[in-house]
Amino acid sequence: MGLLQVISVVLFLYLFGNSGAEPFQKQLMRRIQRERRHVKLTTASSKRCNQTLPGSGYTSTSDVSLLYKNGWFLAVYTDGNINGTSDARSPDIKLQLQSVGTSLVRIFSKQTCLYVAMAANGKVYTTEEPTDDTVFQQTQESNGFETFASNKHYIPLSRHTRKFLFLSMRKNGQMKNGTHTRRNNKTSLLSVMQARETS
Repeated sequence: MGLLQVISVVLFLYLFGNSGAEPFQKQLMRRIQRERRHVKLTTASSKRCNQTLPGSGYTSTSDVSLLYKNGWFLAVYTDGNINGTSDARSPDIKLQLQSVGTSLVRIFSKQTCLYVAMAANGKVYTTEEPTDDTVFQQTQESNGFETFASNKHYIPLSRHTRKFLFLSMRKNGQMKNGTHTRRNNKTSLLSVMQARETS
């Protein structure tokens, strides 16, 4: 039953004051809410991503999945949540690295039209806007793994040294606050897998 049909039935029952149909009306109202949620999610997942916003310019792109050393894929979900999944076939792990400078990238989900970002307090979040929070320094470490550190935010330790805030994932698949991360910890180390490697 379509959303308009459901609304029509509810209006009919309301106009004719059928008190015995109250439980049925409640069921219909619940169905209307479910249909509205479905329409909202469908619209969000199928919308065309606007990557022509000011500041979103990039020189090249690469379709990838990011696999942490501890076994989790980085996943960006339609509701804006970001965490880990072990499902190598999940559409939520399909990401795009957008190069915006030497060793500087944005991590973008074409599935959800969201960028991965890190705030000044180390919190990892998603946003539709390609702000400075969405730019990460991609580094290939000596052990063969790669790391992504916030390009904007860091903790100054002295005049010449700073603590970088890495995009890290806990062993339970939840994102780790960047202020509690270290470069060589396995929660920060990941492999950049080209799309064909996980398809």
